[in-house]
Amino acid sequence: MRVKIVLGTAREGRKSEKVAKYITRKAQELGWEAELIDVRDYLLRHTRRWNVTPEMERYRKKILEADSLVIVAPEYNGSYPGELKILLDTIYDEYEALPVGIVTVSVVTGGTRLLMELRTAMLNYRMLPVAQVLLYNVDDIFEGEELMDEKYIERVERLFRTLEKYAKALKPIRDEVREKLTRDVEGL
Repeated sequence: MRVKIVLGTAREGRKSEKVAKYITRKAQELGWEAELIDVRDYLLRHTRRWNVTPEMERYRKKILEADSLVIVAPEYNGSYPGELKILLDTIYDEYEALPVGIVTVSVVTGGTRLLMELRTAMLNYRMLPVAQVLLYNVDDIFEGEELMDEKYIERVERLFRTLEKYAKALKPIRDEVREKLTRDVEGL
């Protein structure tokens, strides 16, 4: 199974980075082929849906390789960071039938409002949100780079079990969509 983990904030001092690195490492420990995608590497000023930049094409190729996606993001003002929205908006059809896990990071709410917003967005992109982990107070549950709270460790493992089940079930649809996308690009 191939998973892409999107770190959805470019903020300095972001606690989400520790979480995203842990999620990536945990996926690898579970036998997944995991890659971290950092929005800092794709800082776009605005969406350019019809004017594809090299950054957008690089992101597109990574998504087309994926069997599933995990988005790790902090809650910003009741929603998700603008740089994540811009990155997600650079492609559309490539997301179809991609199961997604959402990992929220928030001190106050655990990211419940962020989770609601991202679920809605994922459905609009024709992804299927199937699992989530809401993390409160990262400094209290991490020791260095390691997650220390057993209940959160189990939630992360369950996230990957759920993603794998849906990734296998949705594979025929993803294959059909990706074949069509390839034909459309080659036919241009």
